[in-house]
Amino acid sequence: MADSETSRTLPSDTLPKIKTAEGCETLLPSRVTRQNLLSATAKVLLALTSELERAPERNMPGPTSTARLWLNWYEARQRRVRITKYQQKTEAKVRAMAGAFPVVRIEMSDEPDITVYSLAEINRLRSRVTPEKLTAARSLMRKRRANWAAADRKLGFSPAMAFEHNLAEREQLLSRLLSLSKPKTTIEATAKLHCLLSMRDPGNERCDAPWHDLRRILLDLIEVTRSPE
Repeated sequence: MADSETSRTLPSDTLPKIKTAEGCETLLPSRVTRQNLLSATAKVLLALTSELERAPERNMPGPTSTARLWLNWYEARQRRVRITKYQQKTEAKVRAMAGAFPVVRIEMSDEPDITVYSLAEINRLRSRVTPEKLTAARSLMRKRRANWAAADRKLGFSPAMAFEHNLAEREQLLSRLLSLSKPKTTIEATAKLHCLLSMRDPGNERCDAPWHDLRRILLDLIEVTRSPE
């Protein structure tokens, strides 16, 4: 799908300005495209949902609002994205230090070669592989696993991966809660759609129905939310 099919130029005088943690204002991009649609929408929603949640009536007892759920989900998502990048960098360092992943490729005589990931998998090949190959494979597996474990302990790859897994579970849980919430404003409806597209099509790659139409609707909602409801 071409960018022009989901892009739209927003008037500069009505573009929301978002304050950063340093207090500086940043203007949203004047042209929202397929590539920056989700990030641009997030910038709009961060300002609008935070303002929405500061309203006095939001302190009344009742179910957690869609706006608050979106804010919680987006915070979890941003944390997960950061730890994923860190985990990937750490994995690359561990691989470089260890020399190879803890896997072994076994050459077979009359069938395609097999990649194994554990000693148990190697042992299950006893009837199909010569004893010499099995011994060599076990030795190589033990060496690679020891090298990987040593690098892992030094660089902390396993804790980073576990932390990423926990954050991904929280992100999924909050997205499900958000999908079940009942929005009371256009801003909150926009937040639900933004979460859906972020979780199901984060790279804006799906071209089949209904993803293109959903992106158009999200772009429509961005424009609507720039005006008071």
